[in-house]
Amino acid sequence: MLSCTIKQGEAKKLTLIVTDENGAAVDLSGCTLFLAVKRHKGEEDYAFSKDHGAFDLSQAAQGIVSVFLADTDTLQIPGPYVGELQVTFPGAPPAVVEKSGDLALTIERAVTA
Repeated sequence: MLSCTIKQGEAKKLTLIVTDENGAAVDLSGCTLFLAVKRHKGEEDYAFSKDHGAFDLSQAAQGIVSVFLADTDTLQIPGPYVGELQVTFPGAPPAVVEKSGDLALTIERAVTA
């Protein structure tokens, strides 16, 4: 599980590496991605999310994708958050790996003058 600490209102690029159970990189070429971040795992509503178009897929064949979190995404109540990367593989019907990757995100209070 990737762990990341971000200051409240900080813009930041997250790089995620998707591997299989043996630790080998998963080829994400042609896949559709969705990142959902919630305050608590059981909550229905997202604190923020990122659709496929927000991802940098230039290294998808190596299982590496990046997504930019804008300052408005991270302008949340300080504390722990949990993120899930969902990957939909091409084909009919599409196969979805619900938890392709987990993300433990901590948002720290911004220090203001």
